[in-house]
Amino acid sequence: MEKLSVRDRKHLWHPLTQHKTHGDMLGIVKAQGAVLTDEDGREYIDAIASWYTAMYGHCHPWITKAVSEQMKKLDQVVFSGFTHQPAIELSESLMSVLPYNQQKLFFSDNGSTATEIGIKMALQYFHNLGEKRNVMLASEEGFHGDTFGAMSVSGLSAYNGPFEE
Repeated sequence: MEKLSVRDRKHLWHPLTQHKTHGDMLGIVKAQGAVLTDEDGREYIDAIASWYTAMYGHCHPWITKAVSEQMKKLDQVVFSGFTHQPAIELSESLMSVLPYNQQKLFFSDNGSTATEIGIKMALQYFHNLGEKRNVMLASEEGFHGDTFGAMSVSGLSAYNGPFEE
């Protein structure tokens, strides 16, 4: 069978990658703790926790067990018009660490859309007050995601230059 990197090249585009100049992608076949193993058996330390989504390590036994148990009860339900016990319990738990004037949560599935949601909430708030606001504060040269709104408050022109306006 062809290597993953060869098969990948045929049909996939990767985020934040200039494909004309980037070499083949590493074909990862296994992950455990902080170690990634490629299809040739070489090991790599995942020093960025796969963009901070595996902060407890890959395939952590407690997490995989908890996810498996939850999937047997309720795998997914759209959150628009529906609710479920895990979301309610998490929100109730988070209230104990939030300031008294922060009593509402909005769950998002990734950083880019969390940034988008924050932008939309801020703009909507001032719109509801009858004020027009169109300036956002963000970290200079920061990267806040690769969706349009997130790119609009990012400063890394290598990624968002074509979309700055």
